[in-house]
Amino acid sequence: MKRNKKESKKIMNTKAKKKSAAKSEKPNIKLMKDLQRLAQLLQVHQIELEHQNQELRMAQEELEISRNKYVNLFDFSPIPYFTLDPDGIVKELNISASTMIGIDRNKLIGKQFSAYISPAERDVFHSFMKAVFNSLEKQSCELNILNKDKRIFYVRVEGLVVVDVLESDRRCQIALVELMK
Repeated sequence: MKRNKKESKKIMNTKAKKKSAAKSEKPNIKLMKDLQRLAQLLQVHQIELEHQNQELRMAQEELEISRNKYVNLFDFSPIPYFTLDPDGIVKELNISASTMIGIDRNKLIGKQFSAYISPAERDVFHSFMKAVFNSLEKQSCELNILNKDKRIFYVRVEGLVVVDVLESDRRCQIALVELMK
């Protein structure tokens, strides 16, 4: 009988192993299908991301081309342009503006623009700046501009507020059109 008990235990263990193996095969198949589905989804997302990256690279190239066109138009314009803050501080200027004033561009940035206006007309300039920042329309006035060598330029100053959603501080651009006296 002892053998029978051992044999029956063996048979029962073998049957239990077969049942558990059959049960574990079903989850393994399901797990494999889930993993295959997940791999397919990851491949689809990878393709989408590669496509989006290519679109971003193309947009970046177009933006770079556009920026270069703007820089060339601004920098090499024959008309002197300045970008000023509400206090009249020079934030940007083009090559023509630097040439008119007779000072290197980097040295003009951060300086008061009114320092290059004849002292008798500074009040006119300050009124002009208030009008520019209080209006969305182009404003203008006529002034005498003094360059580094004290040469006087009689100019019409035209200004307009620059609306830039990327910049929080307010600025205006002014153009100086030399007039004959």
